[in-house]
Amino acid sequence: MTCNSFLLCFLVAVALCLGGPVSRASNCKDSYVDRVCGEDQTNLWLDIVFVVDNSEGMTNAGITSVAAQISSLFVAGQQLGIQSNNPRTTRVGIITYNQGATVAADLNKFTSVDDLTEGVFNVLNKVSNVQDSYLHAGLQAANDLLEQQSFNTDRGHYQKLVIVYASEYKQSGTQDPLPLAIRMQQTISISTVAYGQDDNLGFLAELSRIATPGYNFTNQQGENTVSELRSTMLQVNCYCPNGWFQMRQSYANENSFKYGVCLLPVTLQATWTASKFSCRNHWNKAYLVNEYTQTKHDYVLQIVRNTSAFTQPYTYFNGLSYVSGNWQWEQPDGQDPIILQNWSDWNPGYPTASSTATVGVNVQTSSSSLTTGWQNTRKDLTNMYICEVSTCDSTNYCKAEDI
Repeated sequence: MTCNSFLLCFLVAVALCLGGPVSRASNCKDSYVDRVCGEDQTNLWLDIVFVVDNSEGMTNAGITSVAAQISSLFVAGQQLGIQSNNPRTTRVGIITYNQGATVAADLNKFTSVDDLTEGVFNVLNKVSNVQDSYLHAGLQAANDLLEQQSFNTDRGHYQKLVIVYASEYKQSGTQDPLPLAIRMQQTISISTVAYGQDDNLGFLAELSRIATPGYNFTNQQGENTVSELRSTMLQVNCYCPNGWFQMRQSYANENSFKYGVCLLPVTLQATWTASKFSCRNHWNKAYLVNEYTQTKHDYVLQIVRNTSAFTQPYTYFNGLSYVSGNWQWEQPDGQDPIILQNWSDWNPGYPTASSTATVGVNVQTSSSSLTTGWQNTRKDLTNMYICEVSTCDSTNYCKAEDI
């Protein structure tokens, strides 16, 4: 299933669920999905630098097409620049490069989408008369601009994205862009768009190495680059507070699809009720983890297995509790719990009928297997636990002091 299809299913599910009355514990099966990253493009909060090749190889027609695409990435109502009463804004800078690089627009130039559209076409209206195209120069200028106007400022916690439009790729000695791109990727996401070179497989392969994995595109081969880049911006704007793990489709692949879910293993033991309140205090509206799916369960277990304080046999609280005849999952403070549905992962013989064993715990039952399953236990016993919270993203702004 594609990211867009998954999002459509998610939105339909939420709409169906919210359309009916919700009891104290929701039994809406359609809401039984893990949160995706925010999809509200009008509330993106990023610092973006476009790095555009304006050497002769780009051609006048090509650079005009690039200008049109850059303008099309931003939608009506999207907030640009700095606004004192709204932190959810995006700033846009433009670097042009050939043999050297020029800051055509710094991060403080554009204050509206209309302003950006006019400015982009003024800046990117024709190529230079220089044949050489050194991407290293463009990347270095983008890195310097972000260092000067984004890092170590009030927007230091905003995610940074560099989007490169290149017509060729040269690497030689100090002009090789790959080492610089690798260093930049430690703090900056990089997306690349290969322009007009669909028959040059070497160019496409080399340019893709500059990009953060999964963020390399081409204007050829029928790609909807505007849609891909908008999705990239939303994914880059989706991240977790320091110390939290962002849930992905694959634990082993750091660049796999990211969910709008952050997870925190807490290694100081506490009772289940104390764990619940501890999660709330660790981060705004955090709660004990739910495990709707095998994917989520396995991801949590991988975090546990890779956290040295957890030792075998693994035992840790989850967000299950037994209330009014139903097992239900914890939700953010102020939201109704959700009744346990399929999938479930009870260990054999569980849950047991008990008036005191009313909360859930993940337990490894065999030393020969690194899996865990659910058991019900008493609230007064203590264990380590896992907290969950929504990501910082376009629907959930996070203040610098809270990250």
